[in-house]
Amino acid sequence: MRPPPRTKEVMINNQTIKLKYCFTCKIFRPPRASHCSLCDNCVERFDHHCPWVGNCVVSKTMTFVEAVKQSPVSVVEVIICFFSVWSILGLAGFHTYLIMSNLTTNEDIKGSFSKRNHISAKNPYSRGSIFSNCYSILCAPIGPSLIHRRSFVYCEE
Repeated sequence: MRPPPRTKEVMINNQTIKLKYCFTCKIFRPPRASHCSLCDNCVERFDHHCPWVGNCVVSKTMTFVEAVKQSPVSVVEVIICFFSVWSILGLAGFHTYLIMSNLTTNEDIKGSFSKRNHISAKNPYSRGSIFSNCYSILCAPIGPSLIHRRSFVYCEE
């Protein structure tokens, strides 16, 4: 039996393109396709084989509309992720403010050092600058515990 020809010429946009024959898949490869030896098949618009994903990466990415048609649940997942990210960013921003002000969450909720009755109550624990407050919260050594976990508790009368 005679082997098939190695190339085949086709016209694309009035240009002659040679299609190569893949002896493994036994087909003429489409234009811009390559055979991936790891996946053992021909891949259109083959970019490279990613060892971390264990799959071929193609330069033609799936459009958003195609992805929604293929998996409509992904829209719900995107919405959940959107609100989750904003919640986490809000919480991180709030705690960054607390660290820069040298406040606790409880002090902020109670408004211990905020304006009461139009009188400004200054935070006595503030170190005076944002950097000093951040250093005192994040880098200062941890003080001794207020309780002794291994000692007995005696009732005072």
